[in-house]
Formats: sequence, C-alpha cells, structure tokens
Amino acid sequence: MPAPAVPRQRARRTPPPATPPLLRLAFDRLERTPAVGGWLAERLWFRLPAPPSAAERERRTPPGGEPFETEWSEGVVRGRVYGDWGLPTAYLVHGWGGWWQQLSAHVQPLLDRGLCVVAFDAPSHGGSDAGRFGSRSTTFVEMGEALAAVAADFGRPAVVVAHSAGSMASLLAIDGGLDVGALALIAPPVSVDPIQRLVATSLGVGPRSERVMRERAERRVGLPMQALDLVDLASRQRSLPRLLVVHDRRDREAPLAGAVELVTAWHGARLVITDDLGHHRVMWHPDVVARVAGLAGEAAEEVRRSAR
Repeated sequence: MPAPAVPRQRARRTPPPATPPLLRLAFDRLERTPAVGGWLAERLWFRLPAPPSAAERERRTPPGGEPFETEWSEGVVRGRVYGDWGLPTAYLVHGWGGWWQQLSAHVQPLLDRGLCVVAFDAPSHGGSDAGRFGSRSTTFVEMGEALAAVAADFGRPAVVVAHSAGSMASLLAIDGGLDVGALALIAPPVSVDPIQRLVATSLGVGPRSERVMRERAERRVGLPMQALDLVDLASRQRSLPRLLVVHDRRDREAPLAGAVELVTAWHGARLVITDDLGHHRVMWHPDVVARVAGLAGEAAEEVRRSAR
C-alpha cells in the first residue's frame, strides 16, 4: 500500500528546451536512411547536458567535509565525505546529467542520524574524469561501476540514496555484488522504454531510426535494454535491501506507474507519492528528506546492532 503523500506544494514548472526545428526536420528526412538517423539519435541520447557553473555547485555544497578521489577502471571519481568514516555509511547517487550537490539537502539529516555521508560525481559528470565515451557521455553501467568503486573504498553502504537514473546505476551495482542495507530511490525510471520514447519524441525521431537508435544503444551499454529494468534486476537477487521509493504524481520524465510496479514486486517496499514537485524538486523537499533520513536511521541502527 502506498504511504500517505506528502503535503501538496505547487512547483514552478520549467519546460524542457525545445528541439530546434531544423533538427526535427533533419530526423524527418533521415527516416529514409535510418542507419544514419539512428546513429545521430543515439549520439544525442547519450550526450550529457552542459554542467552547472562552479558558482552554482559551490553555493549548494554543505560546509565541512573532505574531498576524496577514487580510482576506477577508466579514471578517477571525485566527491566529498562528511562525518566519521567508522560510522554506518550513506551514499548519494545523482541522476543522468546531474551532480552530487543536487542531493546536498540530505547531508545534514543523514549526519544527524549518525551516518557518514559519501557523495560523488559519476563518470563524465561534475569533477570526475571522463568515462569510456568521452567527457560528455557515459552509461548507466559506468555509473554503477563508479558506485561500486567508491563503496570499495568507504565500506558497505548502510543506505544508498539515488535520484532518477542513479536508481538504475545502484541496482546494477547490487546486481554486480554490492551489498546494500537499504535503498531510497527518488523518481526512479523503472525501465529504459519511457526514456527511449521521451528522447525519440522530443527529437522527432521516426520509428525506423528509433529501432536503430535502440540497437546502437544496446551495443554501447553492452546489455540489452531489458536487462536495465529495475523489476527484472530485483528479481535476480537472492535477497533485497529494504526499499523506499518517492515519486511525484506528475513526473514527466519517469512515469509514476513504473514506481508502483516496482514497489508491488519488491517485498516490504514503501512508496511515498508527492504532488506537483516534478522530477527534480522532489529531491530536496523537506518532507522527502525527512522520509529518507528515517529510512537511513533504521538502516544505521541495524548496522550497529549487528556489530554488538
């Protein structure tokens, strides 16, 4: 059963940037040569948006903490750790095109619950090195590898707090063997299908080019897109961490129906539905932050009990 929704709060909706008409016209023409149209669409799909300014990141960086670097197969992942390393550990995992300070509202509440907080930028994001595909591109698989590498340095996650595509990265890390006590997934896209449809629709990609786009994306990722489905990923695990999912009713980027499906398939999972916070503002809404901190506190207490 879904948990009660947090109080309504009207969001300021910022529409996504419109696709230039010439680009839409190009995809219309390229439908006659879908190999080219699919190549271009796949390149644009995996191109990250421009990063935030240094001033914006600084403004949203909590005081204190210590910078760190973690090596992974393609370079260095950079982030910041808050609190004592010996405490149960919380990891903050941002979404596609994001940066760790987007989740900075969670740092102090997690510290208050007695956790060490580790926040980092995924490959090709923020201050981290580029991944396999250059400085403006990565994959969910690389993002999951980065989480596993950081956790290898700082210890077993008592809780992972992930936004959007960070949810897929976190489940991929778990599927690869990362032992996680609890998961808080905020606005998770449960499968790639709605993301693909959103990209194709927004660019004006025709059906023939879209099929090529998906085939090329699967070669880039190294997995069939179905393998990134969160319900399928969860079904492969012998045991599952406790799960909290927070999702906005009017999320335009990741449909609420997917979150409902995930929670229904995940034994003991909790769902919190918000109103009018959209895909991003839900990350730092005070009631959402409190819910996540509550889950993290429970997970941290379990770690302490097991150590006695």
